[in-house]
Amino acid sequence: MRLWRRRFQDENFGIAVGQKYRAVGAPSILWEVALIARSPLDEIPHVRLQRVGAPQDAKTISLAVLRDGRFFIAAG
Repeated sequence: MRLWRRRFQDENFGIAVGQKYRAVGAPSILWEVALIARSPLDEIPHVRLQRVGAPQDAKTISLAVLRDGRFFIAAG
């Protein structure tokens, strides 16, 4: 019996440091990917976002949330 593991061309699903995303919702805030981190305990990596124009305003979210069009859309 063979076990197949899904392979992705890019394990970060095309997300890279420096890319910008807009938050979906009331105020359209522009965020920039500052860091992509992968923990050995988590299957999905996390990203550190910094607000463009206010780098002290930052948050860490799952890469899956960043890819979900209900929460963020690529800017640019």
